[in-house]
Amino acid sequence: MIPAKAAETFEGVDGIGRSRGGPRIDRGWLRCTLYLTIVGLLITIPTLGTAQEKRIEIGVLALGPRTVPVWHCGPPDYRLASAERPRETMPFYVLGLRDELEKLKYVEDRPENAGKPGRRFALDVRMGTIKEIREYAREFVRRHVDMIVGVASLAVRVAQEETRDSAIPILMTGVSDPVGDGFVRSLARPGGFITGVSHQLVQGSGKRVELFREMVPGLRRLITLRQPAYGPSEKSMEEVRAVAEQLKIEVLDWIVTSREEVQTALAKAQWEAGDGIMILPDSLIISNVDLILETSLEQRVPAIGLQDFMADWGALGAYGPSAYQAGGRDALYVDKISKGAKPGDLPVEPVDPTFVINLKAAECLGVPLPLEVLHQADRVIR
Repeated sequence: MIPAKAAETFEGVDGIGRSRGGPRIDRGWLRCTLYLTIVGLLITIPTLGTAQEKRIEIGVLALGPRTVPVWHCGPPDYRLASAERPRETMPFYVLGLRDELEKLKYVEDRPENAGKPGRRFALDVRMGTIKEIREYAREFVRRHVDMIVGVASLAVRVAQEETRDSAIPILMTGVSDPVGDGFVRSLARPGGFITGVSHQLVQGSGKRVELFREMVPGLRRLITLRQPAYGPSEKSMEEVRAVAEQLKIEVLDWIVTSREEVQTALAKAQWEAGDGIMILPDSLIISNVDLILETSLEQRVPAIGLQDFMADWGALGAYGPSAYQAGGRDALYVDKISKGAKPGDLPVEPVDPTFVINLKAAECLGVPLPLEVLHQADRVIR
């Protein structure tokens, strides 16, 4: 917009600023006005670009942090009571999410990434008890983060309850039955604000028993631990018992309600030749899997897990969806939602099971693995 004084000045000026009888143009004032206009445009353009590329704030809720098992082949000679136990700093789900986002040309907002091109994202990972997770979820709602990632059914449930009055998308992972848990209307059309990755942890329970018997042909007693009335482990036990009965394997089902009870049950057990431990899809047991894996190695009782990292941590083998790959799948949802897609329109995707064998654990346990079993493995830890 040109002020009145400038308009009067322009009336008597031709295309190159020469007077045609009217008032003479104030060239200094004109240069100043043009300069300020250009500077204003230069300031405005980057600001608009920055607004369009707002940093994506992702809040993560997970039980934990878990204690990482200490590898010890056979009974320890001693253990220092004050020794620091290593703790999990980043769930495998989150590692997969972060790495896949970077492959999609997103950049985590850290000082070392300053100047690196790409859309910024920030991961706020919160691990704790159920009570603590609820407080974290409320904080995410107050801050109105762009998305919440819930690791396992309990975390997704808390996120669902605490975001009822907001429109924050929730991405789930580590959930076996999204429809049955009431998180989505259907896998193809979730509706609402929840979508993500479905884990077939329960559905692979029978296959896990079969593979365990193939790895340990002398398996006669199968020990399971779980908390009472927990849906996924209840359903898992139905498959476990059915296949175990066919294979003439006795199932010892131990009910526990805390880390202390898990520890006591394992310490008091009378281990026999032919025993094996199966890790169930149970949040309490997975949170305390270090106790089971350490006992397995110390007592030389083989254990089979349901996610690949459990084999990395010392289980003889593991069969089930990869936590790392599941996190990577969630990155695709982050990408689509950040570009305008609605969570309820994005189908829930399952993660295919992975069979992992740990040869180091097999040597420690004194279990000679048949070649036909090794040939079935997707990954072998040597």
